[in-house]
Order: sequence, then structure tokens, then C-alpha cells
Amino acid sequence: MKQKRNIKKLIQKGVNSLIKLHAKTSSWTAQILGPTVFNYGTREKNWNVSTTELLLFPEGSLGKELGVFLNQYKLEPLAGAEYHDVQHVLLDYSISFKDEVALQFFLHGNGKKSIASISTFIGAWFLLPTQWKYLKDSYERGKRCRDISTLNLKTSLDQNLNHIKMVLFKEVLY
Repeated sequence: MKQKRNIKKLIQKGVNSLIKLHAKTSSWTAQILGPTVFNYGTREKNWNVSTTELLLFPEGSLGKELGVFLNQYKLEPLAGAEYHDVQHVLLDYSISFKDEVALQFFLHGNGKKSIASISTFIGAWFLLPTQWKYLKDSYERGKRCRDISTLNLKTSLDQNLNHIKMVLFKEVLY
């Protein structure tokens, strides 16, 4: 009986080690590929705004919350990726690898069929097998949200974040 318990503990320890290794490898891969995607795979124009400038926006505004978000992670907006940064705040996703992937699932569900969302959508099933429910839920959440690709988020920086979320996720009445 004791030997059986020891074997189970050993197996669980091995599985936990593999999950940690997998998470580190996945994060490392994202750190390498992310800048390449934003530098060469985006048509977004640089907003020319710093974290310090974002923190000057009114309390509760999308801009202020973006500044708080970036400041929390000690980041500056990445040129051409500002829209992506705003999506993290607007859609409540952190910058963890799991949430970066979940954001792509959300966007795919919301209708964005970019190389990034499609490759992430396919690769995540192999890279994050323990997160399938979370990713599926993010995809479904994206389907329920109004189309965010039509929003000009740069001009929405001074608007109330909660109001924007309410409009995006309000049930469509027919």
C-alpha cells in the first residue's frame, strides 16, 4: 500500500515537472515570436503615447486603466501593438502566456481570423492541454461580444472603461 502511494506521488511529481517545463518553454517561445509578429505582422500605426501619459487620463477611463495595467507590469506600449495592449485591459486578460493565448481565442471567436489567432488557435491545443476549457470559454465569450474590430480604441481612451465593457457585452435585443 505504501509503495503504491509512493509511486503515485512520484508520477504526480513527474507530471507537475512536465507542466512547469511546458509553461516555461511556451512562455519563452511567445517572448521570441511576439515581437516579430508585432514588428512585421501588424498594420497598426504607433499611437506615440507612453505609460506616463496614459496615467494622466481621467480615473476609470480606458486610457488610465491601460496606463495602470502597463505600469503594473513595468511596460511601455510597444509601437504598433497598442491596440493589442488595450484589448488586454478591455477584455480582462493578463499578460501571462495562458491569457495571451486566451485573448487570441477570444479574438478568433469575435471574428478575427489573423495568422496569429489561427496559429495560436491550432497550437494551443498542443501547448496548453490543461487549459482547454478556459480557452474554449474565451472563444465563446468572443462570440458573445460585439465585434471589437470596428472600434477605434485610440479615440476611446478618454471614455469610461466600464461603460465600454457594458456596451460590448450587452445582450443584443432583436
